[in-house]
Amino acid sequence: MLKRLRIAVLLMTVLVSLFCLDVCHAQVKSAQPNTSPNTNKKDRGLSDQQEAISQQFKRFESTLHDLGEYMKKTDPARADLLFRAFGQSKQNQMTVEMQRILQMLQNGQLGDAVERQDHLVKNMQALLALLQSEDRMSEVEKEKQRIQNLLKDVNRLIGQERDVRAATERGENPANLKEKQKQTSNNAKKLIDKIDQQDSEKNGSNKSEDKKQDKEEKKKTDGKPQDQKSKKDKPKSDSDSQKSKDSKSKGKAPENGKSDPKQKGSPEEKQSPSQQQSKSQQQKKQQQQQKKQSQQKQNQQSQQQQQQKTPGREEIEQARKEMEKAIEQLEKKQKEAASEHQDDAIRKLAEAKEKLEEMLRQLREEERELMLAAMEARLQKILAQQKRVYSGTLSIAQVLEKERTSRHTARAVQLAREESSIGLEVEKALLVLKDEGSSVAFTEALSEVREDVQTASYRLNRTQVGELTQEIEKDIISSLEEMIDALQKEMEKSEKEKKQQQQQQQQRGNPDGQSLVDMLAEIKMLRSLQLRVNKRTRRIEKMALEKDANQTDIIQQLQQLSNRQTRIQNATYILATGKNK
Repeated sequence: MLKRLRIAVLLMTVLVSLFCLDVCHAQVKSAQPNTSPNTNKKDRGLSDQQEAISQQFKRFESTLHDLGEYMKKTDPARADLLFRAFGQSKQNQMTVEMQRILQMLQNGQLGDAVERQDHLVKNMQALLALLQSEDRMSEVEKEKQRIQNLLKDVNRLIGQERDVRAATERGENPANLKEKQKQTSNNAKKLIDKIDQQDSEKNGSNKSEDKKQDKEEKKKTDGKPQDQKSKKDKPKSDSDSQKSKDSKSKGKAPENGKSDPKQKGSPEEKQSPSQQQSKSQQQKKQQQQQKKQSQQKQNQQSQQQQQQKTPGREEIEQARKEMEKAIEQLEKKQKEAASEHQDDAIRKLAEAKEKLEEMLRQLREEERELMLAAMEARLQKILAQQKRVYSGTLSIAQVLEKERTSRHTARAVQLAREESSIGLEVEKALLVLKDEGSSVAFTEALSEVREDVQTASYRLNRTQVGELTQEIEKDIISSLEEMIDALQKEMEKSEKEKKQQQQQQQQRGNPDGQSLVDMLAEIKMLRSLQLRVNKRTRRIEKMALEKDANQTDIIQQLQQLSNRQTRIQNATYILATGKNK
């Protein structure tokens, strides 16, 4: 429970940062057209807000890292997620971007600051999606299993109703038909009760979470109205006391109900009814606004409750009613009328099936997006680690072999260990891709990265930091960059497709499942793999022509390239035949 609470605190911190940044961003946009002398004050306020956000985000980054270290032994999966989020933040240089925005605001460069803030908000939203991906992935997986089970039940009901419909057409005994129809209707009722129970459990848990959030919001807002009232009351009391003093000292009481026009208090008394009317109008407007807000909240809650209902439930209920009508007609021995109601029941069940399939398609699409985001963050982390190892390899290689000491050897061994840890991360990513099963070229690319990482680790452990080791590490970096670029393009493509679907309101894609990446990205990745094999072959050829060539090392490299070429051929065959679908 403590772990989940800490993760929730992290998510709330990111949400607060996003909200503050959006507010700052909106204020920058609104401050752009103003040319009044107060713009300097506004710019100062914006820069102060930006500085506060940057400091808050720095604390958030350090909390991410500290929590990851704390949970490394107790919960390695969550620790890995936190480290990936920390690595993604560092990779995108989010704190550096915030400092640049701060300098732009201080210099009055509002247009450039707006563009930077747009990019920064997108990066923060991607970071939030990554932190939410673990829990959401498990929720999506459970929901997928639930919808799949409901689809099986609906298909079973459709088959049973079709059997009853066929028996009715054959002219079987009405008593037997009635019993069969009753049994099918009871099965439909059981399915409806099952869906209602699942929805009530789901909505009950969501309501409890909403109540907790409402209580927290109330706690945060407690005391504010009272403070505002007290602040409003203070000037009233001071003004009243001043008025009373002025009336005693300067004003005189009117005689016989006549007001003295020279008295200062009398004009204020004449204006007080209009002020009271304006105040009453303002109060009415505030009450109307509050009513509108409450109505909007109620509408939102009702929409959320409707969205939380399982799709197809109403159609199944309508199908059950048609079955009941068919039973009544069978009792009257009206087989033609009964068959019409049975047709309607089958049609309603087919509509329920379509809605469940559409829901399943949406869940699979969301699962794919979460997987893409998680994979991209994991590869970003691996890429950052590999770049550090490569820079360390170059620093050792700059020293002549004769001048190297034990310190350089120890540094090479340390780099070999870091390379081995990179291999473990690559292995985890490879397992995820293999479990997903649709991507062939990306799986092969990661397999080659794993082999290159193992080779580089072996060579670094022997302090072999020459050109071949450097080229292998370069290949690892280029492979990772190509994969990250392809994943980012896939995420952008899925976002565009979502917007098009919302505008056109059309169903698109196959509900049976969608590949992690499309065919074009797979072919491009295979092309890169083949070019890399060709490049490595030419490099080994040059090594073989040298006088002091290590023949055993060359033979091992050629054998590895031969195996790699065979795997590329197999991957191409799988893509061409569509066996991955």
